[in-house]
Amino acid sequence: MFEGVTHVICTTGTTAFPSKRWDGDNTPERVDWDGVRNFVSAMPQTVKRLVLVSSIGVTKYNEIPWSIMNLFGVLKYKKMAEDFVRNSGIPFTIIRPGRLTDGPYTSYDLNTLVKATAGERRAVEIGQGDKLVGEASRLVVAEACIQALDIESTQGKIYEISSVKGEGPGSDQEKWKQLF
Repeated sequence: MFEGVTHVICTTGTTAFPSKRWDGDNTPERVDWDGVRNFVSAMPQTVKRLVLVSSIGVTKYNEIPWSIMNLFGVLKYKKMAEDFVRNSGIPFTIIRPGRLTDGPYTSYDLNTLVKATAGERRAVEIGQGDKLVGEASRLVVAEACIQALDIESTQGKIYEISSVKGEGPGSDQEKWKQLF
């Protein structure tokens, strides 16, 4: 499966609360913990970089308001997966986005109901230490993952990301280097 693969972006996830998406045992434990653990375990040590998309709040899953989001363990299992990646020996970067906007609208929450978009929020705010809150455009998260693959200074680091009002870095690697 990994023959010739040098870089990997892992964006697995499921809904935080029980829904039809959980059919077939597609729960946070099975997807965010077992799935990531099995996927990383199958990777050869020749992979040059793994970027894992996790979530803000993973280090605070027992604190309000994160404990509400974690009622069924999604943040706990994402944190366990992060720890597994950090200890895997594979060079990594972890991206922790805020609440995702810009479809696909696959969960049953307010974001889906109002079809939330980033709108004018294309600028990027990056933090560390699980202190950042807010929303993150899926488009911005995807670009952050791509950029992290090639920016050496991101190796071994964990970043929170949110979208804020303004023009973003787009695909300009120099702007991303400054952000990271």
